[in-house]
Amino acid sequence: MLTLTDIGSVSAALGDQSLDVDLRALIGFRVWHMCVEHECAFGTEVHIFVVQGGDTPEVINAALGFPITGDAPEDPSFVSIEAHGLWFELAYARDHNPHTRVFVENGPGTELGIHAMCLSQFWPDCEGDQ
Repeated sequence: MLTLTDIGSVSAALGDQSLDVDLRALIGFRVWHMCVEHECAFGTEVHIFVVQGGDTPEVINAALGFPITGDAPEDPSFVSIEAHGLWFELAYARDHNPHTRVFVENGPGTELGIHAMCLSQFWPDCEGDQ
């Protein structure tokens, strides 16, 4: 689980060759977009989280500060969700973090609750078609 809240942590993530190149490109684009849109209020208003394979519900929920997965998740309260191939991007506008982005790995090792929630936004249940 990555938590990026300042220029130093973003810079370290962008330079981390062990991270997926597409993830690094998404982080870079999102930070640039937020700086342009919000006059670089980075660090106090912008929070980027990366949910990776192997992250547990406890780790995910603690990092975000609200229950997104696990035994008692909130109803999906994201503003938008986008699919970027191997990554989902969820945008949240919450009182304490008005510009929160969560990147969720689209892979078999990703925590089932959050992965299923992301997938369900793009592959709705088609029970009536059976």
